[in-house]
Amino acid sequence: MTNGTQWRSWLDNDHWFNDLPASLQDSLLTGMRQRRFTPGKLIFQKGEPACGLYALLDGSLRFNDVNQQSKWLSPVVTARPYWFGEVSLFDDRPRLRDVFAADQLILLHMPQAPLDQLLKDQPRYWRYFGDLLKRKLGLGVPLPDQMTLLPTDERVAFRLVMLAQGYGDMDQSVRIISRVDLHSQRCLGLVPEVVDRVLEGFAERGLLRREHDFISELDIERLRKIAQHRLTLAGA
Repeated sequence: MTNGTQWRSWLDNDHWFNDLPASLQDSLLTGMRQRRFTPGKLIFQKGEPACGLYALLDGSLRFNDVNQQSKWLSPVVTARPYWFGEVSLFDDRPRLRDVFAADQLILLHMPQAPLDQLLKDQPRYWRYFGDLLKRKLGLGVPLPDQMTLLPTDERVAFRLVMLAQGYGDMDQSVRIISRVDLHSQRCLGLVPEVVDRVLEGFAERGLLRREHDFISELDIERLRKIAQHRLTLAGA
């Protein structure tokens, strides 16, 4: 049994993978490599450049600093495979989390360079990765070249939801984000003064709290409703 055949059997019950066109399935199976991690090993680090798409086949992840392991929450049980890393396709920022193995892990990994090339060669595949992110955010995801067509409030709300829930149910960390991470030319395309004005409005409505260089997201559901727009609804 070849790796591709074995991996296809592991992915056979995954709704997202099964909805992909056969050509995209084949490209992922050809480009992915199996990786194994022992407990506590770093998968990728906050601030590192985007490093591709992952499918968690076995084991659990942690989204905390390795020095804070005693404060980690219990791993969330979710369906396998669990896909993560696709946020970087819709972002121009480095990785936003430290991601570690909570126990013995088996992952499939599609590196960033071939993934970028695949989307360059086949732009029609963008929508499928948007569908993957949509499942985690609970709202439609516009294509990267449509992001800055959203109205200002929707753009900022979308970015806040992406930062808080881009790793879905697996990430149960506190919803406090850095203002530095908020700014993204691809997702926002707004000068800092405009972003600050929107944040001030959200704070007055009780959606978030601003504290020096950090933002506490207080009401994800209302931010998600603001982030809904005709562009994202059209892709729903």
